[in-house]
Amino acid sequence: MNRRLWLRINGFLFAVLFLSCLAAIAWLSQRHDVSWQWAGAAQTQVTEPSRRLVAQMEQPVMVYAFVPEGHFLERHLEGLFSRYQRHKADFSWQFINPEARPDLVRRMGVGSAGEVVIEYGERREHVEVPNEAHISAALERLQRGSGQRIGFLTGHGERSLHGQANYDLGSFGRALEGKGYYLQALRLAASGQVPAEIDLLLINGPQTDLLPGAVRAVRQYVERGGNLLWLYEPGDAERFPELIQHLGVLPVDGVVTDPKSREMLAIDDPRLILLEDYPAHAITQRLSGLTLFPQIRPLGLLEDSVWLAEPLLITAARHQLAPDFDKAPEERIELAEDERLMLAVSLTRDVLGSEGELRQQRAAMIGDGDFLSNTYIGNGANLQLGLNIVDWLTESEVFLDLYTQAAPDQRLNLRGWQTLAIGFGFLLVLPLAFLAVGGWHWWRRRSG
Repeated sequence: MNRRLWLRINGFLFAVLFLSCLAAIAWLSQRHDVSWQWAGAAQTQVTEPSRRLVAQMEQPVMVYAFVPEGHFLERHLEGLFSRYQRHKADFSWQFINPEARPDLVRRMGVGSAGEVVIEYGERREHVEVPNEAHISAALERLQRGSGQRIGFLTGHGERSLHGQANYDLGSFGRALEGKGYYLQALRLAASGQVPAEIDLLLINGPQTDLLPGAVRAVRQYVERGGNLLWLYEPGDAERFPELIQHLGVLPVDGVVTDPKSREMLAIDDPRLILLEDYPAHAITQRLSGLTLFPQIRPLGLLEDSVWLAEPLLITAARHQLAPDFDKAPEERIELAEDERLMLAVSLTRDVLGSEGELRQQRAAMIGDGDFLSNTYIGNGANLQLGLNIVDWLTESEVFLDLYTQAAPDQRLNLRGWQTLAIGFGFLLVLPLAFLAVGGWHWWRRRSG
């Protein structure tokens, strides 16, 4: 047998064995469901926030999945639901063929195949795209119940919780709605008062002066015990002077800068600062990621305030204060090594409720509203921080941090030179290397 024939037989046998192995693996995968956890983010389990969420649910959960018979979604949902069931024994589910049960489709208001209906007590939620993030969000809405109302000012150029512009808070608003909050735009110039059903009022950066009646309505809402979130913007102190005195928080002139912004963020604007360490507070207890703030202003406290103030965000040792960055960007005030400026503060005080009971009123002021805008909310833990602040202000601590995030090992962040090296290597170096090796083997065979 000559060498060429032997090489052909060898190649043929290799192809047969390789295809046989692939067929065996495909056959086994259809009959056995085995998984190994190699990723650090526990991809074979629901995330830690989802585990804490289902652990708090006292009543059974029943899920109806409307999936055609034999559809690939059935296996996917079976695995997803079983992961929830590991942490809640009374988490049950049932697959329903929408073609065989059109009566159930109509009765439950199902719009498309693959939709999931979750029942918890007397309440029901629909999930059109069934994944962990959407399932857990629906479970939180079911547990939250009727929902709480967030009122936000409008009519004076404010950032809108429904807006799509870069400076708006539309992405933050959608996240709040996903958690079960109702958003209500308030035109206080027309109504003259904040509605009684508002659980939290948001001051979201008015760009023009409010009418005296609207300013009075905001002040009266806070004075009678309403919860407040104030995303401070330049000019707010002049628009709400009496509210500033009532809360006992006074913004400090200037913006915080970071001399290492170019090195850390590759951006030539020192007003863009990163925070990685947070004071001890229920809002920041599980906040481990970085948060990004553009043009944030420090806050100071007035004496003899009736509120108990606790810092939420403080500067790091490397940060500086620019008293007037627009006019003198190079003028910086070096802070002492142990000096920290307060960038956000939480306020609490005891007040009498509507029925004469003692309750805690809560407020928070942050020296910048840009960090929750559509431009910046996707950076680091900005969204988590914003949602935690709202949950704390509405006295919903049980829901703090209860939303899923992308696994830490699902995202690959590369520097510019690394991206160029990979692209250059795969598109040019490797193909040339393969051509060189192939040419060398061809030359050896021909010459030998």
